[in-house]
Amino acid sequence: MEVHQIPLSDIEVRDRLRPATAEYVDGLAGDMDKRGLRSPIEVSECDGEKPYILVSGLHRLMAARQLGWDVIPAFIVSGTDKELRLDELLENLQRNELTRLERCLFVAEYRRLIQERRPETRRGGDRKSGEFHQSAADGTLTSWWDDLAVRSERSRRTIMREASVGEKLDPAAVSKLSGSPVADNLGELEVLSKFDGNKQAQIADVLAATNAPVPTVGAAIRAMEKGGSSEELPGPDDVAYNKLLWHWRSASASVRRRFIVHVLEDKDLP
Repeated sequence: MEVHQIPLSDIEVRDRLRPATAEYVDGLAGDMDKRGLRSPIEVSECDGEKPYILVSGLHRLMAARQLGWDVIPAFIVSGTDKELRLDELLENLQRNELTRLERCLFVAEYRRLIQERRPETRRGGDRKSGEFHQSAADGTLTSWWDDLAVRSERSRRTIMREASVGEKLDPAAVSKLSGSPVADNLGELEVLSKFDGNKQAQIADVLAATNAPVPTVGAAIRAMEKGGSSEELPGPDDVAYNKLLWHWRSASASVRRRFIVHVLEDKDLP
């Protein structure tokens, strides 16, 4: 595929699955300033105010803008809105820095889009149709999770579990949990998803409370049943621990190694 030098001013950014993270953009900009852009972004031609719309590579695009670049290397791809959305989902799902909450939501949307495009992948689909048998005969019939399993190196069981959780989570609860430690705990998200929408939102309020977040869905429910008494909620040390644990789980392997070295060399520890 040919790489094009696209003016940054010609690229429109529309609704994105993930907003750009300032810290990540800063780090990427530093690397791009030294080594250039090693992986082109993807854009698609459109009939909007600008000639191109971003398909994948938001952080790379923002870093290029921060560096004051005039143009950026890009692949020009084509497809329907759904096909381009699937490309964006796959690109994001290959990233290790996603929280469990983000991964569940993205996998759920990916399954929905795939099953809209390929109804035969749905459980209970028309497996007697001629189209189904022809697809099976020529080897093009695949399960919706196949690309995810290959690209993200995750098991079918984990992918199916994430999709189920993502489909059941209430949007109001999701918006409250995005910055909490629970956002990176699949087990707790799965427990939360078993409640109805209103209950999820109420539990999320307690889980995400900035004054004293509780670590589990069960603890949040107990606090709610007892009127949310501060005596039942964790103290400052518990809050600090939960936040540290969340950042640890979100960190890359290299960042974890640096942190371990720092702890081992810290002379002030008792």
